[in-house]
Amino acid sequence: MGFKEKYLKSGKYPYFIAEIGINHNGQMDLAKRMIDASKDAGADAVKFQKRNFDTLLLPGTVIPKPTGYLSKDENDLPTEEKAFGTWTYPDKRLEFTDEQVLQLWKYAESKDLDFIMSPWEEHSVNFLADYNAKVIKLASIDTTNYQFCEYIAEQGIPTIVSTGMCNYQQLDIVWNIFTVYNCPMMFLHCTSAYPSPLEDKHLNCIPYMLHRYNMDIGFSGHGVGFEGVLGAVVLGANVIEKHVTLSKKMSGPDQAASLEFADFAELIRLSNNIVTALGDGTKEFLESEKVLHGVLSKRIVTFCPIEKGTVITGDMIRTVVTKKEGGLLPEYYYHVLDSVALKDLPSSHIIEEQDIGV
Repeated sequence: MGFKEKYLKSGKYPYFIAEIGINHNGQMDLAKRMIDASKDAGADAVKFQKRNFDTLLLPGTVIPKPTGYLSKDENDLPTEEKAFGTWTYPDKRLEFTDEQVLQLWKYAESKDLDFIMSPWEEHSVNFLADYNAKVIKLASIDTTNYQFCEYIAEQGIPTIVSTGMCNYQQLDIVWNIFTVYNCPMMFLHCTSAYPSPLEDKHLNCIPYMLHRYNMDIGFSGHGVGFEGVLGAVVLGANVIEKHVTLSKKMSGPDQAASLEFADFAELIRLSNNIVTALGDGTKEFLESEKVLHGVLSKRIVTFCPIEKGTVITGDMIRTVVTKKEGGLLPEYYYHVLDSVALKDLPSSHIIEEQDIGV
C-alpha cells in the first residue's frame, strides 16, 4: 500500500491539495472563504504555510518594511503591479498566529478537509507535532536542508516532500534520511518557478522517480494552465498540489501564479476523468462495444459447396456480414481451418460449431 492510500485517501482518484499558502493575504475571513471554495471545488485538503520569525531568522536580522499592497478580497483590485520575486520576504502581514492557525485547522476539518501546513522552521514543526498533524509538507527550498529534514523525520509524521530546485543525488539523501528515521514520506515532482513554463515542467521525471524510489510520486504544479497536472496524472502522479486564489487579479505574492477556483474545480474533474479513462490495463471486449460489434461483425461462411468428410481449407471459406444471428465469428478462423465437415455444406452456408469436427 502506497503513501497516498495509507495516509491520505483510498481509491483510484488523485488526492488534491488546494494550496492556499499565503494567498489569504493575512485575512482570516478570506482564508475561511478559500477553505469553503476549496471544498466546493472538490479538494481533499487545504494547505497553508507557517513561520515563526524568532527561529526562522538570524538574531538581529533586520527585515525591510514590506512593500506592495495586499488585497483584502477578490474585489479589492488595485492598479499597482508587483513582479514575482520582488515582494519582501518574510512578510509578517502574511502570517497567522498559532491561535488563528488552530481556528483554520478546526474550520477545515469541519468541512471534511484535511489541514496541511508547510513548516519553515523548527518551532512550527513542533507546533504541528504537538497538535498531531496528519501530514507535513516540506517546501522545496528546504528539501536540501538535510538538518531540517532530520528534524522533521524525527517526529515520525508522514511527510510530503516537494522537489523543486533539486537533483536526484540530493533526493537520494533525503530519501535515506526518512528511511533511517522510519518516517513515511513521498516526493512531489515540482518546478519552482512562478509560473513555471511548459518547457521546464519535465514531467517525464515522474515515471523515472516512481521506478527509482519505488514509492508514490505526486506533482506540485505552479503553472497557470492545466497541462502540467493533466500530464502528471497520466504519468502516474496520485497526489496533486495546486495554488489557488479567489482572483488572479488580486495583489499578493502568489496570486498571479495560482488557479481561480472555477478552473481548479475543472482541473479536478478532468484529472478524475483521465484516471477513469486510463483504466486498469485490462484489454477485453467491453459491454459498450457490443452495439457496434453487432452492426459490423462478420461470420465465417462457405465459399463453395463442401462435402461431408472434407478437410476444410482456407480457399473454401470467407467472412461476410450476414445480418443473421448465430454463426462463427472471424476470430474462429483457425478453429475452422483444417477441421472436417460433419455434413454436406452448401455454398454461402453460415458455419456453426456443430457443422465441423476437429
